[in-house]
Amino acid sequence: MNRLRHLFKLLLPALCLLAGSCGYQLGGTKPPKLEFAKTVQVCLFANNSLEPRAATLVTGALADELQRDGTYKLSSRSGADIRVEGEVYSITFDQLRSSREDTYKSTELGLRLAVKYRVVDGRTNEVLYASSAEEVGQFFDLGNIQTARTNALSYAARLVATSIAETLTNG
Repeated sequence: MNRLRHLFKLLLPALCLLAGSCGYQLGGTKPPKLEFAKTVQVCLFANNSLEPRAATLVTGALADELQRDGTYKLSSRSGADIRVEGEVYSITFDQLRSSREDTYKSTELGLRLAVKYRVVDGRTNEVLYASSAEEVGQFFDLGNIQTARTNALSYAARLVATSIAETLTNG
C-alpha cells in the first residue's frame, strides 16, 4: 500500500504537466466563428478619406501581416474561405506639440487613421464579424512635411493592420 501511494505521489506531477498541455497549439487561436477558415482573401479597402493611397497602404499591410502570422493562407476570391473587406473612413490630424513662441504653430502632429472592416464568409457571403480599428502615427513639422505625413500614414496603416490581424487570428 505504501509503495502504491509513493508511486502515485511521484507520478502525480508528471500527469498534471501532461494534462495541462493537452490544449496547447502553435499559432493563434481563431475566433469561434472563424474556426472553419483556412484561407483568406484581403479585398482592396475603400478610401473614404481625403488622403490618397491610404486604402492601398492598409490593404497591403494587412496582407503582409496575415502572411507573416501564418494562421491563414492568402488566397484568391474564388478559393478563399473568408474575405476581409473594409474602408478607411477617417484620417484626422491632431496637434501634439506646439512651438514655444507661437502656440498655433505645430511642431509635432498626430495622424489618426480610422478603419472599419468586416469578415465575410466566402461561400455564403454572410458577415461573420464586423469591427473597427484606429491607430495614431506621429510626425514632426520639420523640413519636408509631405514626406513626414506619408511616413506617418504608412506607420499608422501597419499598426491598424497588426490590430486587425491579431483580432482575426487570436479573437
